[in-house]
Amino acid sequence: MEVVLLVEDDPDVMEVTSLLLEDAGYQLVHASDAEQALDVLAARPDIDVVFTDVNLRRGMNGIEMANAMRARGSRASVVVVSGDLGWADTPLDPSMVFLPKPYDRRTLLGTVAGACGRARQVVS
Repeated sequence: MEVVLLVEDDPDVMEVTSLLLEDAGYQLVHASDAEQALDVLAARPDIDVVFTDVNLRRGMNGIEMANAMRARGSRASVVVVSGDLGWADTPLDPSMVFLPKPYDRRTLLGTVAGACGRARQVVS
């Protein structure tokens, strides 16, 4: 079972996204900000995908957090989401993909499945 770290500061968005991913068979771990997510990643090397909003209310944004996790040696793939499409053109590490909000269930699950595939390639 693939493990997804969901980093989201909006409780409603976290709940809906969690339900969709859990229903699809993913194991979920939650964090509400970048610092908490980095702590989880340090403790859980089994994280396959980090699914993060760009605009987190405290500390680093999702892209900065993803860069920090990569610098710390994390193998996890990253899905960065935002309703602010100004982020869509931000250069991302090859292990990252941008998903614009709003997204539907099919797009969410397809994007996470693709990220899991990239994480498996890193391990191989």
